[in-house]
Amino acid sequence: MRLYDLLLRAYPPAFRDRFGDGMRHALASDLARARSRGRVAAGMFWLVTIWQAASLGLSARSVERRRRPHQFSPVPTPRGTNMRTLFSIDWRDAFRSLRATPVITAAAVLSLALGIGANTALFTIFNSLLLKTLPVREPQQLALLDDGSWTYPIWEQVKARESMFDGVFAWSNFGIDLAPSGATDMVSGAFVSGRTFEVLGVAAQLGRTITPDDDVRGGGPSGPVAVISHGLWQKRYGGAGDVVGKPISVNRVKYSIVGVTPPEFFGTEVGRNVELMIPFGTEPLLRPSALDARSTWWLEIFARLKPGQSLSDATSTLRGLQPLIRAATLPQDWPEADKASYLKEPLTMVSAATGRSALRSRFEEPLNVIMAVVGLVLLIACANIASLLVARAVSRRHELSLRLALGASRWRISRQLVAESALMSIAGGTLGLAFAFWGSRMLVRQLTTSATNVVFLDLHFDWRVLGFTALVALLTTTIFGLAPASGTMRIQPNEVLRERGRGVAGDARFGLRNVLVVIQVALSLTLVVAAALFGRTLSGLTTRDLGFVPDPVLTISLSAGKTGVPKDQFGPLFDQVVDAVKAVPGVASVGASFTTPVGNSAWNTRVEVPGMPEPTTGAPARDGRYVPWVNTVSPDWFEAYGMKLIDGRSIAATDRLGTPKVAVVNQTFATRFFPGQRAVGAHFKVDREEADIEIVGIVADAVYRSLRADMAPTIFFAQAQQEPGRDLMLSVRAAGGAPGALTRSIADAIGRVNPLIAMTFRPLSDQIGASLVQERLVATLSGFFGGLALMLAGLGLYGVTSHAVSRQRAEIGIRMALGARPAGIVAMVLRRTSWLVGIGVAAGAALSFWGATYVKTLLYGVQPRDLVTFVGAGAVLIAVGLVAAWLPARRAAKVEPTTALRSS
Repeated sequence: MRLYDLLLRAYPPAFRDRFGDGMRHALASDLARARSRGRVAAGMFWLVTIWQAASLGLSARSVERRRRPHQFSPVPTPRGTNMRTLFSIDWRDAFRSLRATPVITAAAVLSLALGIGANTALFTIFNSLLLKTLPVREPQQLALLDDGSWTYPIWEQVKARESMFDGVFAWSNFGIDLAPSGATDMVSGAFVSGRTFEVLGVAAQLGRTITPDDDVRGGGPSGPVAVISHGLWQKRYGGAGDVVGKPISVNRVKYSIVGVTPPEFFGTEVGRNVELMIPFGTEPLLRPSALDARSTWWLEIFARLKPGQSLSDATSTLRGLQPLIRAATLPQDWPEADKASYLKEPLTMVSAATGRSALRSRFEEPLNVIMAVVGLVLLIACANIASLLVARAVSRRHELSLRLALGASRWRISRQLVAESALMSIAGGTLGLAFAFWGSRMLVRQLTTSATNVVFLDLHFDWRVLGFTALVALLTTTIFGLAPASGTMRIQPNEVLRERGRGVAGDARFGLRNVLVVIQVALSLTLVVAAALFGRTLSGLTTRDLGFVPDPVLTISLSAGKTGVPKDQFGPLFDQVVDAVKAVPGVASVGASFTTPVGNSAWNTRVEVPGMPEPTTGAPARDGRYVPWVNTVSPDWFEAYGMKLIDGRSIAATDRLGTPKVAVVNQTFATRFFPGQRAVGAHFKVDREEADIEIVGIVADAVYRSLRADMAPTIFFAQAQQEPGRDLMLSVRAAGGAPGALTRSIADAIGRVNPLIAMTFRPLSDQIGASLVQERLVATLSGFFGGLALMLAGLGLYGVTSHAVSRQRAEIGIRMALGARPAGIVAMVLRRTSWLVGIGVAAGAALSFWGATYVKTLLYGVQPRDLVTFVGAGAVLIAVGLVAAWLPARRAAKVEPTTALRSS
């Protein structure tokens, strides 16, 4: 023991008197373990031990000369040291400590960065979609006439009473084609009233904005004018200053650019970046005018409140004038019951500070669900990091015990551990912001379904996003930083030395790691259940029988409004187009229709069937019994979609204007309106028309507008028996694959018929895929984070099992020396781990069972408390847990008993 005594003399006498025996025992044990690993290990042990004894001893002796006996501190504190200096020392020591364990530090920071980044990315979108105000002057003073869109006559009545407010304006979004001919070049556009920019308080960056003089029918003194966005100015004109006065084609009509909006202005609808704005008065130049239509609902009405005027005051004022406004705009062709309802329906003003948004109403619920998912991921990451830090504290048992023995206070050590957690939070939060910057933009790109439906959100970080990130980082510091720090309050240096440093705070700390693992397992099961439910929803929708074959079908939107062809010649013109497309090599069949399945447009109508009661007002909107979907199709339309004819005949080429009206209906229509009888040959009426319509055929049910909706009654009228319009949809089935390869050939063929026909091409499969963007986004994100949760839970179980096995090396060695087989050792370890997994799975199942009902509206084809999903998720988590525990158990079972006993 002579060498041990020499080493102990480096320490102060007070230290030797209190802990000398414990140190001798600890050194003897460590030396035996080093010798069992060879001479090199023993030599390294002596070098490290001598260096530690010398450095700690000299440090302690220098402090002993400054303080009273037995008041030791591992770091000398000069006189006059203030708290600011002490905390700077904490940060310095924390940084050095983290740098000394790079693997654990990197794992913790990356886990934290992923958790914080995912939460911040979702909050950035949440903030842009729901919280940010419009980039206009005093957005809190903006109000909107509630309940959707309004007619232009209603807008004229409100504008005539503008003195009720500080200003009013109207706005209507619509797609604009910038191509002068041929294939369309679509951008997002809007009709605006004359005072729109004045009321919004948006000045032009270049040139001027639209004025009331421009908003007259046919165009003002300057003719048809347009204001373009900053983005369109940069993209199309390279930011050239002479853009003002240049012509621009708007749906084949020449307009003049008069100004450019500032870069931050995107319009009044969140999620849509308007790139070109034109006055309402020029609308008749582009299409059949709706300015005088009392039944066409297509614009939004905004107002700026007067100073001191509240929304309730504005509503009261508006309702005082409501009888005059309603009476002056009453649709004369409506039924009397509908007219009475129209006159009584109240007008209400709501806040427009955050603008309107169709994207908001569609994705608000999915966004809340995903926010909850990533919040659970952050909790799992925090639990995993806390477990890592607890393991790290256990591995630092010699350091912590010696520092306490040398006089360091528990408060001092706790401060450093919290500082280490705070440093990791800062690093994780910083990396999380970078991840959020990339992730939020990637998610928004996923919402964009086509070149004509580009989703735009202002994703710049503002004080809300930065504050949210800082708050999350602070909470994570509190959650996982206090776990190892709290244990310092229970450390007893002499007990630690006597136990040869087996753990910080003994078994209680091991119990804390067990609790953290159970929490990880429970939360992970919840996420796996959610991922399974959303994944089954997406699978059910993508594999659903549509009633038609979508691939390879190419849809073509045609518009003849600017061809110069008279309205009564639209029918023959489109007949020529269909014949020209049929002659294109590679085209199998061509069908014309009003709309295409799962498209952006829909049409329904009231029907009257002999023997059925006449529908009452409002009833069709509730149950749909008397309001089937409607489409108009050409003879080859069913062939182009591969829809099966069940009874009767299809639409024929002889079904034209002047012949008795006919229709083909689907199975649901036939069974609902003609139960127990053959529908072919039966008659019905539409919208109280006198002429009967004969059913000549029945086709199989097919999806009309939404993949989620049940099969609904549908009527297919003969296209040639309807008054021809200027717009038409073509559906082209390719003879082979890749219908997009036919685009150029078909465009050339249509151009030879009339080069001014506007054309927009889109594969039907893309159109159907775009309808599933919400389900695909939710399923993808929940699946990703569910897998991440499984990985974190597996790592947590692996860590706690490895720690338990290392603490039981002596026990395992004794069992094996007494004849225990390796399989028995593995089974013993797995039994103990199974308890943790079982408790976690039970808790997670209860949590999932409670929370499943909140996602019911997002599911399709699966119940929120589906037993198969719960059992499958539990089985997956149990399998992951057993594999994570089996690895250290198998390694322990291979250790020789003598080695385990010597190293214990």
